[in-house]
Amino acid sequence: MNKLVKRIALILVPALTAACHQHVTDMKRVEPTPAVTVQQENPSPSEELVVWSFYDTSEGDTYFESVHRGIKVNSVRHSYDDIADELIRSVNSGEAPDVVILDSAHTGKVNGLDILDNLRDAPYEAQEYEKRIPEGMLPLYTNMAMDKLIALPTALPAAVTFYRADLLEENGFPSEPEALAAYISNPQQWVEMAKRLKEKNVYLFQYYSDPYETAALSAGYLNRGMKFARGGQSFVDAFYVSREIRRHGLALRSSIWDTSGQQALRSGQLAMLYGGTYLTGQLKSWAPELAGRWRAARLPLNLFGYRDGSMIAVTKQSRQKEAAWKYIQATALPQPSDQPGPEDYLGGQDLRGFTRSLAPNNRGIFPTPMDARLRDLWDKQAVEIVESERPISGQLEALGQQMEQITAEERKIISDYLGKP
Repeated sequence: MNKLVKRIALILVPALTAACHQHVTDMKRVEPTPAVTVQQENPSPSEELVVWSFYDTSEGDTYFESVHRGIKVNSVRHSYDDIADELIRSVNSGEAPDVVILDSAHTGKVNGLDILDNLRDAPYEAQEYEKRIPEGMLPLYTNMAMDKLIALPTALPAAVTFYRADLLEENGFPSEPEALAAYISNPQQWVEMAKRLKEKNVYLFQYYSDPYETAALSAGYLNRGMKFARGGQSFVDAFYVSREIRRHGLALRSSIWDTSGQQALRSGQLAMLYGGTYLTGQLKSWAPELAGRWRAARLPLNLFGYRDGSMIAVTKQSRQKEAAWKYIQATALPQPSDQPGPEDYLGGQDLRGFTRSLAPNNRGIFPTPMDARLRDLWDKQAVEIVESERPISGQLEALGQQMEQITAEERKIISDYLGKP
């Protein structure tokens, strides 16, 4: 264990193992559930592979066992909020799984701890898979020094604007993806569109927080230089839009994860969403009758961002490393045959190809072990910025200074190790 890992572990592991679960996501909330062991029928294995995940992997497990008959998969499902902390506890007790599926939002909890294998080494030698990851997104899947590949994405996470093309066209606004993205790159035009559509009882926002939460998809709290990363013009513009939404009542004030928000989608009252590509599947489920009317465009304000996506890793304690790698290759990684293609729900738009084209533009990603603590401060101060009349840039500057102050010790440790001033 190197010097960085030892010092970060001393500072951060007590907090992580205290079950401090504070991740905020726009995915549907579910009540935390106990870890569930998924048993397969009639096992006759010579090897057992223990796999942890926060979702059901039974279909992939069954397929893997059918082609690797000497290996039995023992899958354990943890809640989304708990799995990273449970992993750290299992390492401390010497009972870590062989394979773990985390979310990229968990990277900051594990990338400063030497608990996952380097997938660049044998028996993995995952360089061919690594080549598919855009350079700007590598910090999601490496240790902090970026000299070890500690996980691979099951799919590249991407964030886009989903919108009702028919409603925008009917009201005289751009409806083609690139034309719309260019139009709402201007914060004043984004607000004006929201005002005019409100007159028709059509909304572009669920809550006033949508714009600044969308901007947050483009950058972590700190950059690789260990400085505040959310003080630029795009964040100033996003908070301006959030203030205007609050001032003029431009938000629906209902969530798509609630019945009322889903009804607003079906009725055309809510015409724009900002988030991950998984929303395509949700829209199909909630409003199948609207197939062909939705489209996807770049994020507003010329932003490029990502929404959390799952990633898979092998723990250093695994005794089944070769079997673990076979499992990852067979069940979790995108294959070369996974080609882009038209999505009927989006009017034939090639969403996979579109998001692949956006991914190389992601540059603001650098997860750190301090993110969980900084998240609470960001959430609180963001509301104060919106509800205040003081200059936005000055408040963001003050927030950045506060974040840097409360993480001064950790930032110095990491900066010294990374060779930053």
